[in-house]
Amino acid sequence: MVKQWAFERTDGDINIIAIRQAKQDLEDEEAQNKVLQSQNFTLEDRKKTLLSGFNDDTDIGEIIAELRKNALLAGMTDVSGSGIILTLDDKLNYDPLADPIESVIHDSTINYVINLLWSSGARAIAFNGVRLTAVSEINCVGPTILCYGVRQMPPYVISAIGPLETMSLAVESDSYLAHLTQKIIGVRLGIVTTEILEIPSFSRTRDFIPYIDLLWMP
Repeated sequence: MVKQWAFERTDGDINIIAIRQAKQDLEDEEAQNKVLQSQNFTLEDRKKTLLSGFNDDTDIGEIIAELRKNALLAGMTDVSGSGIILTLDDKLNYDPLADPIESVIHDSTINYVINLLWSSGARAIAFNGVRLTAVSEINCVGPTILCYGVRQMPPYVISAIGPLETMSLAVESDSYLAHLTQKIIGVRLGIVTTEILEIPSFSRTRDFIPYIDLLWMP
């Protein structure tokens, strides 16, 4: 009787089993991610404690200062300052049969805005909470935008620390963004400026080792 029941399961039963398994796999991955994040935070705090203990040693003070400077330039430290927060979203109620393809945010749109901010003086940028570095990786796989291989979903948030007026003017006066936000295309763009903006270090959000494994010291 057991064998007969197994062969007579419907597609719906199989789908339910697959969904349950996928849900369990997702929960396991989320739990593992929380553990890894907790371990990373602990290591970051330990590193800061160790570095702060070296300040009293005059013999290595210059080395520590140089290390901190390089870490800051590489995006491996948390930073704060005045900045701008941009929110980009697809056209409301987007219809692929009636609306232009530009009504959906693509990786080219995200990269355009990021480059616009860099060129207008941004000192540090994060995309959906992930710090961007010299090896930034934002691309599309089908309709999905990936950042360092991780799937991102709209609305897309780009945070940048830098000169407020210059960055705001660059965004508000940009002809391409004006084109995207016109009614017929309908891309939604939100702009918020703030005197205090915090951007996390890359090491708090991603493992940087895979992105420098092709680099060698001369």
